[in-house]
Amino acid sequence: MLKKLYQYITSPDNEKEKLLAFVDKIAKSNKTKILDVGCGYGRYLKPLQSKGYDIVGVDKNEAIVNENKKNGLNCISLEALQEMNVSFDLIICAHIIEHFTPTELFSFLDYYLSKLNKGGYLIIATPLYTHYFYDDFDHVKPYHPEGLQMVFGGKDSQVQYTSDQHMVLRDIWFRKSPMVSAFHRAKYFKSPMTRVLQLKDLLMSLLYRVSLGFIGKKDGWIGVFQKSEGYR
Repeated sequence: MLKKLYQYITSPDNEKEKLLAFVDKIAKSNKTKILDVGCGYGRYLKPLQSKGYDIVGVDKNEAIVNENKKNGLNCISLEALQEMNVSFDLIICAHIIEHFTPTELFSFLDYYLSKLNKGGYLIIATPLYTHYFYDDFDHVKPYHPEGLQMVFGGKDSQVQYTSDQHMVLRDIWFRKSPMVSAFHRAKYFKSPMTRVLQLKDLLMSLLYRVSLGFIGKKDGWIGVFQKSEGYR
């Protein structure tokens, strides 16, 4: 019980709530057609489907797709999506882009923007560079909204990628988290110092919560992009 309480205090998760709020703000009705890319086990697919939204999740992992279907979630494989002649009003891309190289990401976003209706929205959630960014083994690099707009913003930029798919940043929110310890041997091997670090992390997390997130570090962002009118 104490361990769960410690994890709850030191690992606040306000990103999910914010992304769902963006969806509610954008979606004009439950008829808004939504695609959740790399939906995993339904972190966003489940609550949005339960709200009555017309949403489908896509994942390249066949085991995940089958598990979601077994749990009553509307989920399809990447191959099935590629065979469908369908477009969407809103596409969610949460914690996906940081797993791609620039060349891979260009092709990835170019493809999904082609699936987005003109005037439709793309919501991207992704981490910034932090001391724990590479804790995830297959994180490749963090991306900033400015970088994405250089390629997909429809402006002349000195980058090697250009796309016919154009999007405009309409809103942005930066995630913050407590300033906890990192790169200490005591975090990997228990010692008297381990308790000291845990106490320090607990105090910094409480300070983060009491200050309503003011005392913390920015470690991620959610961007709301709109596909520009006049482009395919």
